[in-house]
Amino acid sequence: MTNSYTGHEKVVFGFDLGTTQTAVSYVHLQDAMAPQVKLVTKWPGQEDASGDCKLPTLVQYDSHGQPILYGAEALEQVADDQQGLAKWFKLHLHPASMKANAGTPLRIPPLPAGVTLKQPKVAQVYTHFLKYIYAHATDFFCRHNPDGETIWNRVKDRVEIVFAIPNGWDVAQHVFLRDVVVLSGVLPRGHNPRRIMFWLKPGVNFCVLDAGGSTVDTTLYTCTAVAPKLELEEVTASDCVQAGSVFVDQDAETMLRLKFKGSKFAGIEFIREMMVIFEKKTKRKFDGSDDSSVITFGRNSDNDSNVGINKGRFTLSSDEVAVTFQNAIYDIGESFERVLERANNDCKSLLLVGGFCESPFLRKVLREKNDQRGMQTVTVDDGTKKAAAEGAALWYLKQTVVARATRAHFGTDGTMTFDSSNSHHRERTHLMYKDIDGVQRLRSKFSVWCKKHEIIRTTEPRTFNYTQRWRGEIDIDAALAEPYEVEVFASDQTDAAYWLYDKTGSEQPSHLLTGNRHVCTITADLSALRGSMQLQTSTATGKQFYQLEIKVLVYFGQTALSAEICWQNNGM
Repeated sequence: MTNSYTGHEKVVFGFDLGTTQTAVSYVHLQDAMAPQVKLVTKWPGQEDASGDCKLPTLVQYDSHGQPILYGAEALEQVADDQQGLAKWFKLHLHPASMKANAGTPLRIPPLPAGVTLKQPKVAQVYTHFLKYIYAHATDFFCRHNPDGETIWNRVKDRVEIVFAIPNGWDVAQHVFLRDVVVLSGVLPRGHNPRRIMFWLKPGVNFCVLDAGGSTVDTTLYTCTAVAPKLELEEVTASDCVQAGSVFVDQDAETMLRLKFKGSKFAGIEFIREMMVIFEKKTKRKFDGSDDSSVITFGRNSDNDSNVGINKGRFTLSSDEVAVTFQNAIYDIGESFERVLERANNDCKSLLLVGGFCESPFLRKVLREKNDQRGMQTVTVDDGTKKAAAEGAALWYLKQTVVARATRAHFGTDGTMTFDSSNSHHRERTHLMYKDIDGVQRLRSKFSVWCKKHEIIRTTEPRTFNYTQRWRGEIDIDAALAEPYEVEVFASDQTDAAYWLYDKTGSEQPSHLLTGNRHVCTITADLSALRGSMQLQTSTATGKQFYQLEIKVLVYFGQTALSAEICWQNNGM
């Protein structure tokens, strides 16, 4: 990166909190200096692993729910005691839409007793883990930069955070991470929201397939410009599926339990020891060849000829290992095909990134399939790095994606004038009401802002006009003192729903029609309008009312949904 940075001095950290592995990158930005992204390559318990930036995503708790060990240090204790170990806790955050699309249900390990994801005044695994990695990342910064402590004291209040997250995560997960950043003490309460950003991990039309521990994200880009800077647009909505490497582990454990069923080696401790070797060696080396895999898990006294165990060793055939990959690879292939189909198969190359894409077998299967369609497969071979963490910091600097595709239909809960000729309206005649201005209307219409898979530029907001009315007899100044809210909903179906709620008339979440979901609430402060609102009179009823014309500006093309609400006040 040769371009100089222009602006105030600051430090940007990129976090990739993966299901099984975590990594942190950072960049020290100084005015008129060329930025350089660096990785944190030293973690406690990994002193012998020179240059390895990956930290196991693990927290070990004591019997009182207090964290005592993290990362590699917690991993050392795993073989002896699984009690109190928090692992794969990222999976608890996945939205229902991702879980519903998972081809193979995943058995998510429960959190230790008394431990939650994020709850004030209780053990908080995300808070504890983020606090731990941030403390070591800042210590690494201070130790590995000339005059690091002086620099840190100068910029620590201007830190910005970028999270690498699965494409399938939504607003609720963004809010969760923002809360955790405050609870962990990384940023103070009331910080500028722009100090936290989210980067959807990616990487002529080319596809980026990012396969991690739990999720696999597939995104198709087209290059729209190379000068004065590279610009990319998403060709269609990205696809996110639960088919990461932990699914291979899960199926391997199932296979081993069946293989040794009826023997003592089907016990929890033996299976656990076998799985440690499978995950560290067998899974990572398997390339689909006919060679058998030997797993040495026990002692010379561990023997059972009936199940093929001799001196603590047994052999898995190539077919047995391949079966453990079968479900995950199938789901990855289906996800990839969905993206290609939406883009009319217009893709020249596939870039494989993420820890699971280091698997020789996964690479082989994808490469063979792509060779048949004339598509080039490109891999990243530095296995000691975690591309998402470094990419998060690079994204902050370059931000080359200028247009994105929406993954659902987005809109709000609208009202409309009743139309007796509309069959949809006639079905809900019992819900018709007379509005303040005397017009008969219906509620719960899904007012669509953007359609699923629609391409939207990151800098261009969509503008929607709405009308808010209040009865003339109310205290309008008191009403304006209350926050004005616009609810945002999504419809995940192929075609957007006509209605948001069922025919009962209830607007409780449980009455949302299948495929519809609440996303977030946009809030505005209208208190500046107090004293300026004028009464109007309905020509139909003669009754007086207050009316305000409101514009809602929504930015869909960014990595996180953002919005503004505008209105006129005294002509301004």
